[in-house]
Amino acid sequence: MISFVHIPKTAGTSFRLGAERCFGKEQIVYDYGKDSPATTPLTVDTLYAEPKDFWSFKSLCERKRASMVGGHVNANRFVSLFGVDQTLTFLREPLQRMASEYAHFVRHYEYKGSFHDFYSRTIMHNRQSKILHGVDVEAIGFVGLTERYAESLEVLNARYAIDIPQREDNIGRKRLEAKHEISAEDVAEFKRLNRRDIRLYDQVTELFDQRFRLFQEGKSWAHARLVEVKPQGIAGWAWWAGEHDEPVAVEVWVNGKHLETIAAVELRPGLCRLLPPRGGYVGFHLPVKLKPSDKVQCRIASTGQWFPLKPSRVPKPEA
Repeated sequence: MISFVHIPKTAGTSFRLGAERCFGKEQIVYDYGKDSPATTPLTVDTLYAEPKDFWSFKSLCERKRASMVGGHVNANRFVSLFGVDQTLTFLREPLQRMASEYAHFVRHYEYKGSFHDFYSRTIMHNRQSKILHGVDVEAIGFVGLTERYAESLEVLNARYAIDIPQREDNIGRKRLEAKHEISAEDVAEFKRLNRRDIRLYDQVTELFDQRFRLFQEGKSWAHARLVEVKPQGIAGWAWWAGEHDEPVAVEVWVNGKHLETIAAVELRPGLCRLLPPRGGYVGFHLPVKLKPSDKVQCRIASTGQWFPLKPSRVPKPEA
């Protein structure tokens, strides 16, 4: 069962309707809020009544043989029920996403304020990173890009062995890639208020480039992150996307030289709430003396996949 985090105005409606065509609407459980007509009754009965019973929600989804759970929810809402590897979402260039959401509010909710008024509200700042907060983007099963929707579907369908067709629904412009025109003043102010979203989108774009390249080469993708770089050593985690349960062999490189290859087989209790593969035995660490400003990067031994995308520098010891 896949869990779809529908970030507004990222082609999520197109994906949702494509999923209904693929799985059948009766096989999808939605959570768009208590009062939304799109929300499935079993969601209202278990998650919007007191006490909220998430385990009963999962059990009913399984009894229903649901193929997908999805809605306007934060990534944390269902990740401990269905697992981070089954979680997917799409991101969009932040300024264009905001402009599209503004146009949607004007069309459908008779919003009368200016674009500046709309994006200046605190609730609208860093919308995408807030929705994914608490779940490392490198861990999420699949993160697609609205601007590369066809390529995203190609990789997603292959990853989950499904066949969701491409659609373009609920869009205010002629095509998904069409851009809204925005004043230079609004561009500058928006960037100032949404630095986290901009950094997140840039990171996800680079990750998607890497993943798509490996996909085209017929190579497996590894979810991987270098969590700690200190003068005393490094630590991180890595696991294969999909059904691969073998440990990932990680090469550690320092200042452009291969230092050692280690297996990601250590328990990471902090990840267990995400239900990662191998029961959370996906960590690695290497005790090694490093100098301040040394550049550290890791690589998946069998595929050549680098992580992080740019080397991390060893920090100077605190005074």
